[in-house]
Amino acid sequence: MKKTWTLSLLTLFLLSTAHAAALTNKQALKGLSKVDIVCDITVGDPQRLIARMVFLDETYTQLLDAGVKPRIVMVFRGPASRFVTRTDRYIKPAQRKYRLEMADWIAHFGRLGFVIEQCGIAAKSNGIDRKDFLPQVRLVANGYVSLVGYQSRGYALLPMD
Repeated sequence: MKKTWTLSLLTLFLLSTAHAAALTNKQALKGLSKVDIVCDITVGDPQRLIARMVFLDETYTQLLDAGVKPRIVMVFRGPASRFVTRTDRYIKPAQRKYRLEMADWIAHFGRLGFVIEQCGIAAKSNGIDRKDFLPQVRLVANGYVSLVGYQSRGYALLPMD
């Protein structure tokens, strides 16, 4: 019985691995050597926000693996703004670990060359002092203007709400 169970698990693993290995985005990326992406990041739920960072990192890696050079701009707006600060003043005490994790993600994306912007309107509406943002985060007057500007220059919009 144990041998049958082990063989079944091994077969299932091999099938799932083979299936995952067969997944590609060749058609979507055909003929592309680079892509420009602007991410509109507004999600205020910290667990979902961290999940978006994981997905963005996977997307970046998969593009590189496909031979496509991504250029990525992250625009933080709304409640997501509270998680790209240097201080816990703008979050609930139970959310501290997520703010710290976001600081690690922002540093990581900064090292990869991502442009990271924070909407000044969102900062003001959330009561966040401009000096409290992480050093990699560039405060801009209006995140909507950034989104429009980047899209007008051909950046694909990637919403993250």
